[in-house]
Amino acid sequence: MALSRGTSAFTLKMAAIAGMSCNHVANVFGDVMAPAATMILFTLGGLTFPIMAFLLCEGYRHTSSIRRYATRLALFAVAAEVPWFLLWGPSLNVLFTLLIGLGLLWARDHLRGRGAYGLVIVAGIAASWLCDWAIAGPLMIVFFHRVREQPRGVLKVMAAFGAVFGIPQLISVWGAGLGAAGGLPPAIQWGALGYYTLGFALATFLMTTYNGQRGPSLKWFFYAYYPAHLLVLWLVAQFV
Repeated sequence: MALSRGTSAFTLKMAAIAGMSCNHVANVFGDVMAPAATMILFTLGGLTFPIMAFLLCEGYRHTSSIRRYATRLALFAVAAEVPWFLLWGPSLNVLFTLLIGLGLLWARDHLRGRGAYGLVIVAGIAASWLCDWAIAGPLMIVFFHRVREQPRGVLKVMAAFGAVFGIPQLISVWGAGLGAAGGLPPAIQWGALGYYTLGFALATFLMTTYNGQRGPSLKWFFYAYYPAHLLVLWLVAQFV
């Protein structure tokens, strides 16, 4: 049996999980880790949300029931909110961001009037202010969906978001190096720059090599991992 070339959805999900875990470890324990480790973990975190957004668009295209898809996201978003709140306070976790993005995709394809769709977009963007990735999250999802048929669509979206976030971060790091900016430790600032540059670049490579194949099915594992790893991080943080 010949192996499929390229990157399967399973591989993308594993990369997103790995990047997410690295990013959250750096966020929770970055102040007690070696600076080099903090920078590396934050950089790998750049894999996470772009791949999540990309796979949500793929899931939307291929799901047999948008209602069941949304229900799964909502249930695990609620389950993850308790450890998320314990770790980072009153905001909404990334599964709510994905849920809003899913709603915007559905609205784009099913609402007839532009006015109605415009109202949904405004409402979704407003709600996303409370979520991880804020307004950028749903926008990235919508843009990925819009360029899905374009040969270099993913590359264009990632280049745009990389510039929007990476350039200000580069200016911040440069200013801190010149003594013009304070605040975050250098390792975290450099890690954030790596997140939007090297991390985004690696995510872009993986997405542009996507072969459309599903790969091994571990659907419930991927859903359950999110709240489970947040809870484990919070428990470990109580003893560090």
